Parts: sequence; C-alpha cells; structure tokens
Amino acid sequence: MNTFVDVFNGIAQKAAKLSPEEPGDYRENGLLYCGKCHTQKQCRVNLMGHEDIVSCLCKCASERLEAEDREIKKREELARISNLRVQGIQDKQTREFTFDKADDSENIRKCRKYVERWPDMLEHNNGLLFWGGVGTGKTFAASCIANALIDRGVPALVTSFPRILNAGWDKTEIIDQMRRFPMMVIDDLGAERQSEYALETVFSVVDERYKAGRPLIVTTNLRLDDLRDPENAKGIDPKFAMDYKRIYDRILEMCVPVAFKGGSRRKQASEDKMRFAREVFG
Repeated sequence: MNTFVDVFNGIAQKAAKLSPEEPGDYRENGLLYCGKCHTQKQCRVNLMGHEDIVSCLCKCASERLEAEDREIKKREELARISNLRVQGIQDKQTREFTFDKADDSENIRKCRKYVERWPDMLEHNNGLLFWGGVGTGKTFAASCIANALIDRGVPALVTSFPRILNAGWDKTEIIDQMRRFPMMVIDDLGAERQSEYALETVFSVVDERYKAGRPLIVTTNLRLDDLRDPENAKGIDPKFAMDYKRIYDRILEMCVPVAFKGGSRRKQASEDKMRFAREVFG
C-alpha cells in the first residue's frame, strides 16, 4: 500500500517531467525558476521533519497542462455528441437539418425558443405537434430541434411509427426506449398501417412517453380537425376510429399544435430543377 510519502514523490516526479529545467531557467535562493514566467519549478517541503527540495509546476507549465486537459475534454465531448447523433438519428440527411441552414420564419423562431427553454420544456413535459401539408418543413424543423439538443449533450431520437413497428419491440423494449431519450421526435404520424397490433403499439409508445414525463415532438400531414375528430376523418377505417381517438387525444394532451402552411418546398425544389434543366437542354 502506497504511503503519503510515496504518493507525494510520485507527484513530484511527474511535475519534474512536465516542467523540466530548460535553457533560460535560473536559480534563486537555491530553487529553480522558470526563465519565461519567472515562477518556481522547485519548492521546499517538510516531510516528517525532513526538509527537501522537490519539483513543482511553474505557471506556464500549469497553464499548458490545463489547456491540454481542456482540449482532451473537448475532443471527448465532441466524440460523445457524435455518438449521440448516430444513435439517435439514423438518417444521415436528417443529421444535417440544423438551424444554421433554416430560413428565418415564425415557426423556426418558435423552434429556437423551444431549445432555449429546454429545461422548462422537460420539467413540464411540453411537446409540440407540427401539422400541415406535405413538404412544408415539419420534419426539417423538428430535426433542427433534435440536432440542437444533441449539440447540447441531450440524447434525442428521431424516428417514425413504421420504423418502430418494423423494429418489433415488445412492451419491455418500448418502455425502455421511451425512457431512454429525454427528447423524441416521431415523424409522419398517420403513415402507420391500420391494424389492431399497429395501433396498440402506437398507443403504447405515446402512453409510455407520457408516463415517463418526457416531451414528444410529432409531425403529421393530417389536419388538426382530423386529429381532434378521427371518427369523421377521411381515410380512417371506422372500426379503428376509437383507437385513433385514444392516440390523438393523448398526443394533443402532451403537444402544442403548430401549423405549417404554405406551398410544398419539395414541389418548389422539383420545379426549380426542371426550370434549370430546360435552360440547359433547351
């Protein structure tokens, strides 16, 4: 077992390696001083009644060591964030959806505010429901929030109900996954197949998220009226209307609706490409 003296000597030896005698150093009162910062590289200590001269870190060596330590921690944090992004966002394109690539709009400003107030959102389990037509930027905005939170070191998952259903999670796995990520984005609500198993799984996901007290962001192409009244919604099998109502009621309880309006960005992008092609090929 190492004694205090052994530990102290080990520290002194490490200091001697980190702050060795170099050209320009000088001695004063029998102690070595750094020629750059003019602080001690040696100091006198009294161990068990015996005075000795041991190595210590001068100011510039100490600052260099601290800078190296900060750099190591920075690299470790970047690696951790990169790992969080890979774990939470499987779609590589979605990992590129960030606020610095977003147009300034009212909804994007709301998303930025959500990230700024994240501790409050988490505490009060406040989620968001992005609804609107195809290509209006719902997935992009939701992914911006997820990526911004991951940049802050907050684990976030971006997924969809079809992907969850294909994963074949049992009840235990659903509970574990719903509690694992402080933030979860479920994209394209309404794209899941209509079956008893599928809808029961969807409700389990939403309900476990609710029980865990963790926020949920949902995107959907459905109209808000359809979410509020699925029994009269177009495309919903009447025999599953009550199942949908149970799901949508829970989502509307957890999430604040945010409307995404305007033309389809995908359609506009396609038209721009066609216009460019006509210019090139005549």
